[in-house]
Amino acid sequence: MKARAQTLDAILKSALVAVPDPSEGLPDAVFRFVLKLTPMINVDLLVRNERGEHLLAWREDEYGQGWHVPGGIVRYKESIEHRIAAVAEDELSAEVEHGPHPVDLRQLCHLRGHFISLLYLCTLKIPVGNSSLWHTGGKPRHGQIFWCSGTPPDIYWAHDMYSEWLNGRAV
Repeated sequence: MKARAQTLDAILKSALVAVPDPSEGLPDAVFRFVLKLTPMINVDLLVRNERGEHLLAWREDEYGQGWHVPGGIVRYKESIEHRIAAVAEDELSAEVEHGPHPVDLRQLCHLRGHFISLLYLCTLKIPVGNSSLWHTGGKPRHGQIFWCSGTPPDIYWAHDMYSEWLNGRAV
């Protein structure tokens, strides 16, 4: 048993060498490994406009496809505020304003992993900066965005949990 623990320790130490700065994100293989071991905390950005619409993005991955609330996993030693800003920039090519606290907290356990999701109600601080992101019709492509009123029929399965918010729930 002791030899096995020493072998595991050596393997994990060599894996850490391959991840020099986890605050920059993890290599995919390491990320998938960590997903099998511990819950991940993520922020989801419910960007709402003055008409009560929400800015959703199209997602396609090995677990499904559909419109989803933009979000991302908080990285090692990263502030929540920084992750919110990074998600807004990465997924929406925009800046957002948000309150100091999440408006909702959800937990999801799935084949992919265990997630604790903090939902932040946001508004655009500056408009979306990349016009090619907008979905204008036809089959959406991964990463395209659009303003949605209500829960779309093709919501990404994991984000159906936000239907009451998409359907107009106020804080």
